[in-house]
Amino acid sequence: MLGGAEHLHARAARGDHPGPLPGDPGAVERGEGPRGAGRGAGGREVRAAFMTAVGEVEVREAPTPTLDPAGAILAVEACGICGTDARTFFNGDPRAPAPWILGHEPVGVLEEVGPEAELPPGVGKGDRVFLGSILSCGECRWCVDGLQNLCDRHLLYGYDPFPGAYAERAAVPPIATRNLFPLPHDLPSFLATVADPFACALNGVEMLDVQLGDTVVILGSGPIGCWQTLLCRDRGAGRIYLVDVSRERLELALSVVGRFVDDAFVGGEDNGVEGVLERTGGLGASRVCVAAPAKRAQQAALEMAAKRARVVYFAGLPKHDPVSPLDMNQLHYKELAILGAYGATHRQYRITMDYLARRRDDLAGVVTHRLPLERIGEGFEAIRSGAALKVVIEP
Repeated sequence: MLGGAEHLHARAARGDHPGPLPGDPGAVERGEGPRGAGRGAGGREVRAAFMTAVGEVEVREAPTPTLDPAGAILAVEACGICGTDARTFFNGDPRAPAPWILGHEPVGVLEEVGPEAELPPGVGKGDRVFLGSILSCGECRWCVDGLQNLCDRHLLYGYDPFPGAYAERAAVPPIATRNLFPLPHDLPSFLATVADPFACALNGVEMLDVQLGDTVVILGSGPIGCWQTLLCRDRGAGRIYLVDVSRERLELALSVVGRFVDDAFVGGEDNGVEGVLERTGGLGASRVCVAAPAKRAQQAALEMAAKRARVVYFAGLPKHDPVSPLDMNQLHYKELAILGAYGATHRQYRITMDYLARRRDDLAGVVTHRLPLERIGEGFEAIRSGAALKVVIEP
């Protein structure tokens, strides 16, 4: 025990896979679930998961989505449960008025394409694609600069006015067609669902601006924190510390990315501040990323940061409680650089596709649960309890 921070993980040997890959049926939970005959394209109804109230979900028949002349219809093969979806499910969000279909990390086949649809180069009817969730206008100064995540008029797929993809079929509205990215034929659909959140993790690490030899702390060992350890290692970090308040979640994360981490420990009441200072000889970390939606973690990041360090707040707070009290003297006297990170750009999606091709096993390990649509409620609960890292729904 180090000042309330419980040591969990000694330096791991890099290069040894910690366990079976999710491609092995024994490595993930996989339910088949009824699919039903005659649903989807050519039928009148599809099965969809509706959030009927905060914390309540019902899988039922719904009308087949209508094809917009400038849009498309996606036959959904898989859709990840994002932390944003989980926060919405358990806390509510005015952009998801019940009954509502969530799901903004879809992968599937373009089953129908409207006659006026403008698809990206290399994308056509019958192709397997993933859909980037941030829907940008393509015209404002931020879009023109390639920062689609900061679009002045951006919308989020899966939120009002666009229902999401926890369903057998999902509509791709006209504004979303530019966000369709083709997938390699040999890339499993369940794994392709991580493209959107991994690109967001990449954005956070780019904002962190890791330099060769930096000491990096990642607060939060969910999917984003896991991927950020990999990315920071690739960028030359000298030492990487992974901290979480949940022992179960941290142990699960280490079974996947332990070889990229120099040390990991459960943060105590101070969210790991004393543990980081102890491990750095009192200097603190030169780079800190908050990958957990917790106010105490946001404050802890300032306290564990070294002088002139860079701190990135990646995880947002619930919409109903977004204000966090922070000690601004930490910022002032230590000359800290504090930045936010939100979403991902089209450039980062393309980089992600390269990672999916080259580092498939490293990314796939984060998918711990694959569930049929009928068990989506279990998926939300597994995320909240810390029993899962990444949950993928396969309608």
